[in-house]
Amino acid sequence: MSRSSSQLTENITAVFTKRKLDEDTLQELEDILIQADLGVETALNITDKLASTRMGKDITDEEVREFMAGEIEKVLEPVAAELELDLDHTPHVILVVGVNGSGKTTTIGKLSQKLVDGGFSTQLVAGDTFRAAAIEQLKIWGDRTGSPAVSRPLGSDAAGLAFDAYAEAKQQNHDVILMDTAGRLQNKTELMDELEKIIRVLRKQDPTAPHTVLLTLDATTGQNALNQVEIFKDVAGVNGLVMTKLDGTARGGIMVSIAAKFKLPVYFIGVGEQVEDLEPFDAKDFARSIAGFED
Repeated sequence: MSRSSSQLTENITAVFTKRKLDEDTLQELEDILIQADLGVETALNITDKLASTRMGKDITDEEVREFMAGEIEKVLEPVAAELELDLDHTPHVILVVGVNGSGKTTTIGKLSQKLVDGGFSTQLVAGDTFRAAAIEQLKIWGDRTGSPAVSRPLGSDAAGLAFDAYAEAKQQNHDVILMDTAGRLQNKTELMDELEKIIRVLRKQDPTAPHTVLLTLDATTGQNALNQVEIFKDVAGVNGLVMTKLDGTARGGIMVSIAAKFKLPVYFIGVGEQVEDLEPFDAKDFARSIAGFED
């Protein structure tokens, strides 16, 4: 997140070079934090707490950033979680949702590799049946990770595919199903109908499925990510997040806004295109990175 953190750092440095903390500097800091997508609630919390301890005193930009990192960590710590598999119900179904281009298919491939490395058998399901590229990409990830990739011809019914894939995974004793889905927000009603149908047919075979509903969020979308969480949470019962494309162009501050508002577990962050570029979400590291600290 070097690009977004460096801009934030530069803005804070410009405000707090040899200055006391007063109403003007607090207002400037608040504006900077909101512009960095941290959200109004978090921005006000940081400036209020800073004012209560340092008002009228000299303060450096590094002290401000240290304080900010600590407060951001407090927001993120409750949502930093490890993905746990409920193997009382096998196959454990992970339904991956999100808008087209948010990194769903790539995340499935990376996550499949992590699970395979951990000794689990995975089955990939190309549930975005409207995009040939998504189907082909999932097959490639299946080959890379040694996991069967179940697909149907372009335009096939995704719910029917989900039903057949589950039955196949059950028969083959796979531990985990990772299912891709379409993400066309242009027609929200159609999207909702399709996802609801997928979930309905899965529950005919296992009333507890899908066990994990992961939403992938493209960090470069900024404030629009809040709207996406709202929609997919209502439609698909999202119970976990993956933030993708944190590779230098992103404004990672939006994760703080999302954590403060929705309190959903954040399992992973995607930091590149390679198979190993899916990292567990660490609240302290993320907070310090936003604040411009390298460690």
